[in-house]
Amino acid sequence: MDIPAAENGKDRHLDARALRFAIILPVLMSAGLVAGGLLLGGGPAGGTIPPLASAPVPFPVFLAMGVGLILVPGIGIGSQGARTVLPRQLRRILLGLAVTLQMTAVSFFAAALVGQTSQGGLPTEPMDAQVALMGTGLACAMGVVLALTFKPDEQWGASDDAALSELLAIEADPTVANDRLAYAIHPRSSVVIMILLAGLLPGAVLTILSPWFLLALPLLAVLGIAALSATVHMDRRRLSVKLAGLVPVILVPCTDVDGAVSLDIKAGDYGGWGLRRHSGSESFLAYSGAGVVLRTEKAGRVVVNAPNLDTADDLAAILNRRAGKDAGQH
Repeated sequence: MDIPAAENGKDRHLDARALRFAIILPVLMSAGLVAGGLLLGGGPAGGTIPPLASAPVPFPVFLAMGVGLILVPGIGIGSQGARTVLPRQLRRILLGLAVTLQMTAVSFFAAALVGQTSQGGLPTEPMDAQVALMGTGLACAMGVVLALTFKPDEQWGASDDAALSELLAIEADPTVANDRLAYAIHPRSSVVIMILLAGLLPGAVLTILSPWFLLALPLLAVLGIAALSATVHMDRRRLSVKLAGLVPVILVPCTDVDGAVSLDIKAGDYGGWGLRRHSGSESFLAYSGAGVVLRTEKAGRVVVNAPNLDTADDLAAILNRRAGKDAGQH
């Protein structure tokens, strides 16, 4: 079963096709339960016992309870899976859960009808166990299948507008496609070895006091290396520096950049290694050597390393081309 992708309707926050599915399926199941009950003769003369209950109720009440237990979770939960503001995986789970719950309700009420209206002289029972078991198993299977095959598509949003703007800018001037650069910076190999030894050797000696030192100190050494490592990414929108490639620590929009220059820098002149923020300036340096210094309107001076002077020249050139521009300009 493959649910079609979302439609771009007037409501940007709802997947129209998924919403129709979430409403129509429980309605059809409710109609099937009512039709099946009528075909079985309208239930026992003394009333029908609802699933997991002990007292019989009139047959119309029995059917109304079944329809309610199908529609409420089916539409109530399934409609949430049509909300495009929710994460894609959560939408899949909600739609699959709604199908499982409504099919389980159908199975239980059908099992009660079959069990209490047995034909051919068979003894009656409150619920036919085989029908309930088979129906519940099918409900769970269908819920999993739907959750795996449902393809929720996000509606057109701000990120799509930005991507379209960038594509149009590249078509107008192909040279702006080169205004992107990404690389990683980390301490020199000699510094990495020194930090690791500074954690391993004391840790090995201090195991006399506690074996936890052999685990804790090398772990601190690894964290120290991670704190001196980062990824630098430059595109037509901004310059970003992410600590250990995960945590953004410096973000500079191109509109804030006044200019940039590539230099052979000394870390001590800019506050030292790692992330530094002082006097309206920011820097992330893993070593002394190639780097870029840029001036911004808001953050003042920003300094980042580069693997070599050629890369620093390329980064400075991109920053100067993009200085004061947004993504839609070229």
